[in-house]
Amino acid sequence: MRPEIIEYIALFLFGTAIGSFLNVVIYRIPAGLSIVKPGSFCPKCKRSIKPYENVPVLSYIFLLGRCAGCKSSISFRYPLIECSMGLLAILMLWKFGWSWDLLIYTTLAAFLLSLTIIDLDVYRLPNPITITGSIFAIVLTLAFRRSFILDMILGGVVGIGVLSLQGLVGSLIVRLTRKKKTSALGLGDVKFAGMIGLFLGPGQTGGMFILGIFIATLISIVLIVAGKRGWTQRIPFGPYLAAGALLSLFYGKDIWAWYWSFLKL
Repeated sequence: MRPEIIEYIALFLFGTAIGSFLNVVIYRIPAGLSIVKPGSFCPKCKRSIKPYENVPVLSYIFLLGRCAGCKSSISFRYPLIECSMGLLAILMLWKFGWSWDLLIYTTLAAFLLSLTIIDLDVYRLPNPITITGSIFAIVLTLAFRRSFILDMILGGVVGIGVLSLQGLVGSLIVRLTRKKKTSALGLGDVKFAGMIGLFLGPGQTGGMFILGIFIATLISIVLIVAGKRGWTQRIPFGPYLAAGALLSLFYGKDIWAWYWSFLKL
């Protein structure tokens, strides 16, 4: 077997282990539970999960998707999240190779994945996760890429500033059209954008907003036309920011190059 394939397999397995921890974070943080104690347990029968029953992906297969104690079905999303994190880790290796950027952006991917699922579940982005993500961004930048410090600061400012402005404009429109004092965006979205900006810097953060808003608009129109969502129904914006961030990270330079060439036409 080629060494490169072994490296990708090893990183995928490491990514699934991270994904297993993310499953704990996704379940416990919104519920106000500790991610340290108690150990992993079945959410239905509360039985403690033994170490050999907690191997990412494989345990789900060997247990046939059921709890070893109460035999209740285990949600397929657990191995799906584990595999998703493994694939994200592989993509980061493909993009950045064995470098500090691999560590930094795999860390970002872990925060994006966990916050995306939580936002879809409960329509909020918990402060403990966004704040922890911001701390990781600052510490990793100071430790491994000090030349990026100014970009980190500007990225955070752009992330918070642009989304705050968008939220203010959106809230004004909502109040004028619906005569209700409601916000178009929550503060969680603003903090999430700021966290992403610390990782990406100003240029890619700008790309994140363009792509995120485009994706959100496109999917919302499709859902409304299909009758799955109303015009006034609330949508979680975090997943679109996460998607925009990943696309900007991988293709941001190409997108900006196309955009500027388009303006020159």
